[in-house]
Amino acid sequence: MKANLIDLLNGNGFTEKPAENEILQSCNGLILQREWSKETEVVWYGKRTETFSVQVFINRKSGICHVAFYKDSREIKSRWYDTIGKRTYNAIAETVKNAGFEM
Repeated sequence: MKANLIDLLNGNGFTEKPAENEILQSCNGLILQREWSKETEVVWYGKRTETFSVQVFINRKSGICHVAFYKDSREIKSRWYDTIGKRTYNAIAETVKNAGFEM
């Protein structure tokens, strides 16, 4: 059985954002997103909340997707993938792990 990126992400806490744009609707597009946050201790400042979020656009007609990673609401990485399977899921999971969070 081939792994489906949508099922893998939904199983890991990603939620669907409604497609309000007609271009997204015409390509049978889907946006999934998830946000993590944690308290960190900063020297001479104190505690602050660090956030990390992932937004995934999936084009179900052509089988490609765009993944954007945000740290404290600033985009740190953006990438297009030509598959919507396990390879893309593993890349997302590894980037989240490298940022210090867990899927």
